[in-house]
Amino acid sequence: MPDENTKPFPCFVVDTSFMAAYLLSGFCDDEFASCIKDVEYILENNGQFYVPPLFWYEIENVLLQKTRSKKAGQLRLSKSDAMDILYDLQQLPIYTDLLPDGEIRQRIFEFAEEYDLSYYDASYLEMSRRYGLPLKTFDEDLRQAVSEMR
Repeated sequence: MPDENTKPFPCFVVDTSFMAAYLLSGFCDDEFASCIKDVEYILENNGQFYVPPLFWYEIENVLLQKTRSKKAGQLRLSKSDAMDILYDLQQLPIYTDLLPDGEIRQRIFEFAEEYDLSYYDASYLEMSRRYGLPLKTFDEDLRQAVSEMR
């Protein structure tokens, strides 16, 4: 029987939209600020974020694109800001899942097909289901898929 003073180990699967909103929240006012509470909850309770290997390519590409942004009104980061954000990201308790085996890749494909997702987005959904963890995302298609799975 667990000690009454112990709390469950909080974990979430997070996608790039969620983590980018958190990492960039200090640079813009945004309706995605709710992610800050979720991240603080994980940090305050010694929890962990779960991501597929793809996450690292996606999040760093988001930051790279923000350093290249030339559109008026769009957030533009300096290279120094992007490097600071990457450093902060690496300090977070993030578990990167192993490269998926054939069975996992097949499930990802099936989820992508069933819920009309990209293979990339379906990898987050599959990971969430496999580990039995909530998926934190701001992607509407992923949110819809999560609600349909319930």
